[in-house]
Amino acid sequence: MNSLSINLSGPAERRISVADLVFSVTGDPFADFIDRCGAFGNFLTENTPDFHLECCLDGQSVRESEAYGCRESCYEISFEGIDCSYGRAGGDIYFEMQSPDRKSVLVLLWKPGSCEVKCTCGKYPPAMTRFGLWMAFNMLSITRNCAAIHSSVNICGGEAAMFLGESGTGKSTHTRLLRERYPEMFLLNDDSPFVRVHEDGTVIVYGSPWSGKTPCYRQEKYPLKAVIRLSQAPFNRIRSLSPLQAIGALLPSAPPAFNYAGETADLICSLVSDIVSVTPLYHLECLPDKAAAELSYKTVFGNGR
Repeated sequence: MNSLSINLSGPAERRISVADLVFSVTGDPFADFIDRCGAFGNFLTENTPDFHLECCLDGQSVRESEAYGCRESCYEISFEGIDCSYGRAGGDIYFEMQSPDRKSVLVLLWKPGSCEVKCTCGKYPPAMTRFGLWMAFNMLSITRNCAAIHSSVNICGGEAAMFLGESGTGKSTHTRLLRERYPEMFLLNDDSPFVRVHEDGTVIVYGSPWSGKTPCYRQEKYPLKAVIRLSQAPFNRIRSLSPLQAIGALLPSAPPAFNYAGETADLICSLVSDIVSVTPLYHLECLPDKAAAELSYKTVFGNGR
């Protein structure tokens, strides 16, 4: 699909630093969005890029190509009326989003392992642009043993506690209760921090420009002390998870599409395995109350008050 790489965009470039990795984002649609969206302000940099995301593809040419016509979808999801598809198109991994009115189609193309993602040019709704950036950053960062983990992260004493759970299970409520009970705590990110395992085995949690409904865009990083998966219960109880249980608890919070293509599945499983090999994971069954916050604080930090 190299013939599709016709540069149709202007020279606009923004460099974004996330997880000590620098992403060059080229093309007016993304650059304009980054400029308008205050979430990215703390993450702008002039450092040399590690990766490139370029708006350089003609959408019609992509969709009419033989490789794309024979694409194999392996994961589909919808949010806010936007239909998303992830799979293979020739030798590339593709990610497609269609707007609710079907007038806008955004396509990302990535050759697994490469340092570049290419995107169709066009004017896209903000939700599509934001999610397209997030997906592209994950495609690239996973090659460095790094990805976004859907979680809420509190910092205490220079260390990170990461709380997992499906939407509606009380992650944000629990971390808020923790901060109210222990004022020395603060929120790093409430939805999509990036977690990276470095070559020396150190696991670091990074703030990101994506934080869900709670605006919290800290360009900061902290070692990961513990991971806690929450579930609602009529009581408060916490238990340590075995390595196999820990993988099962953490994997669903990684980018779900990655589990459905062999190349990205191997990479995300490697990241999760590296995290659980050095980080304690717990399952907290709890009520949305102060006692649950005290229990998780005591378990993780060892000196609950």
